[in-house]
Amino acid sequence: MKLEILTPEKKVFDDEIELVNLPTPAGYISVLPHHTSLVTVVAEGVITIKTGREEKKFFTEGGTLEVSENKATMLLRGYRDQ
Repeated sequence: MKLEILTPEKKVFDDEIELVNLPTPAGYISVLPHHTSLVTVVAEGVITIKTGREEKKFFTEGGTLEVSENKATMLLRGYRDQ
């Protein structure tokens, strides 16, 4: 699945992933390839991204996530590397 993470300042991430785990107001969710369409609020917390090569972690101040047609796009208010 393709994941793109954007902030008002720049593109933070743009690559193929195996999994993304993120905080929502109802708790953490994991999004895998071919996930059903989804729009959700991203809460403040840690986002974990697993690619075939590595695991990356970001701390986010919150934002939104849209998943559609095997592509996920996150629009974040802010982030910092974990």
